[in-house]
Amino acid sequence: MKRLDQLTFTRFIAILTVLFFHGGGGVYLQALAAVFPFRAILTSAETSVTYLYALSGFVMSLAYYRPREKFSISSYWTARFVRLYPLYIISFLMICYYYLDSVYRIKPQKILTNVFALQAWWPPYAQSFNYPSWSITVEFFFYAVFPFFAWWAYRQSTKKLIWVSLIIWTVSQTLHNALWIGYFPERENFLVYFPPFHLSSFILGAVGGIWFLREGRERETNPNVALLVFVGGVILTSVYVVILNSWSVNAPHGVQLMTGLLAPILTVVIAALAVDKTSFSAFLNHPALIALGEMSYALYILHIPVKWIYERALENSSLVNYRTIFDYTYLPLMIAVGALAHFYIDPPLRNGLKKILQRVSAPLLLLDFVIISASVYISFRLRFGSGREYDSYRSAILLTFWSAFILRTISSVVFNALNPSILHGSFQQLVRPVLVSISVSSAFIFGIIFSGYSLGWFDNFPRSVFAIDWALVFGLSLLTRFIFRYFRAYQPEPLPA
Repeated sequence: MKRLDQLTFTRFIAILTVLFFHGGGGVYLQALAAVFPFRAILTSAETSVTYLYALSGFVMSLAYYRPREKFSISSYWTARFVRLYPLYIISFLMICYYYLDSVYRIKPQKILTNVFALQAWWPPYAQSFNYPSWSITVEFFFYAVFPFFAWWAYRQSTKKLIWVSLIIWTVSQTLHNALWIGYFPERENFLVYFPPFHLSSFILGAVGGIWFLREGRERETNPNVALLVFVGGVILTSVYVVILNSWSVNAPHGVQLMTGLLAPILTVVIAALAVDKTSFSAFLNHPALIALGEMSYALYILHIPVKWIYERALENSSLVNYRTIFDYTYLPLMIAVGALAHFYIDPPLRNGLKKILQRVSAPLLLLDFVIISASVYISFRLRFGSGREYDSYRSAILLTFWSAFILRTISSVVFNALNPSILHGSFQQLVRPVLVSISVSSAFIFGIIFSGYSLGWFDNFPRSVFAIDWALVFGLSLLTRFIFRYFRAYQPEPLPA
C-alpha cells in the first residue's frame, strides 16, 4: 500500500524529546522552553518511547499484515534484523572506543548481552554501554512476536482485536503498577526495561494498523474530524504529562509512563493522523520532514556515543568555553551525523549484511557460538585444572575467548563454513571449509596470544591449549553439521545465482 509519510516526521519529534531528555538540547531547548512554557512536554522521553512502540506496531501491520499472501517468517525476521543491527553494533563499538582503556576488564557476559541485543532481558545490564539501546532489545522482542500475532489476527474480527488489545493493556498496566509499588526502586531496571512490560503498546499499535487497513482508509468522514481527533489526543496527552510531571515528585514511588500508560490514546493519535487528508498531512509529507523522520533511528541509536565522544574531545581541547560550544553545536552535529549515517553509511552495511546472511545458516551460527565459548573454557580446564594455576591464566583466557569469538566467526563466514549448501554436498565439500576456517582462525588466535605474552600481559604462554582448542572446535563443528545433514533439520532455500 501507499506509504503514510505524514507519520514519518512524528518519529523525529519523538526522538528529539529523547535527545532533550538526555541533555542534548543545549541552547535550542532553552529557546524552545522560553517560547513554550511546558518544558515537561519538550523532555517527555517516557511518553515518546510509548509512542514509538505503538507506532512500530502500526507500521508493522501496514507493511506485513497480508491475509491473502504467504507470510515468510524467516524473510521477515531477516529484514527486521538487517534494518536495526548495523547501526546498533556501530553505536556499541563507539562506546567500546570511549571506554577503550577499561573495556578489557568488563565481564564477557555484559559485552555479549550487548552484542546480541539482549541487555534488557538481564536487568543488571539493561543500561550498560549505549544505555538507550535497551529499546532495541524490546523491538527485537516485538518482531519475534508479530508474525504469530498476525497469523492469529487474520481470523479475528476488528472489534475482537480491539477488545483483546485493551484487555492485554489493562492486565499489563495492573501487573506492572502493582510490581512498581511493591518493588521500586530495588528492581527499577526490571520494572522499566523488561521487554514484556512494553508489549501492550506494540499490540495496540498493531491493532490500530489492522483497523486502518480493514476500515479506516476507506472510511468517508468529514475531512476535519480526523485532524480534530489527532489534535485532541495530542492535547490530552500533553496536559496529562504536564500535570503528572508537577505531581509525581510527591507521589508515592513516582509514576512510570514509559511502560505504556498512555498507549491507547497515542494509538488513536496515530490512527487519526493516518486517516487525515487535510493540508496538515500534506505539510508533513514535505520531503525535508520525511528525511528527518527517516533518519530518526540513526539519530536515536548514535546520540549517546556521539555526545560522550564529542564532550570528551571538547574537554581535552584548549578551548576555554567548551561547554558553551557544546550547547550550540551538539544538536546540529547530531542531525548531520544522523543524516550521514542513515543515507550513506547504513545502506551499504545493510546490503552487505543481507549478502552475508544469504550464505549463513542462523542455527549453525548460534551453535558455533556455543562451541567457541565452551571450547576455550574446556581447553584451559583440561590443561590447568581448577586451581591456582588456572586462575593465573584468567587474562589469557579472556583474550583467547574474545579473539576466538570474533576471528572464528569471521573466518567461518569468509570460508563458507556456515553456508547451508555444504550440508548437502559431498563429504569433502562439508569438511574442507570447516577445516580451513578453524585452522586459519586458530593461527591468528595463536599469534594474538603470543603477542600478548611477548608484551608482558601475562607470565606464561599456554601452547598446548591451542591444540586442544583446535581439536575441540573442529570435532564439535563437524559433529553439528553431520547431525544437521543426517536429520535434514535445516533445508536451505536455493542460493541466488
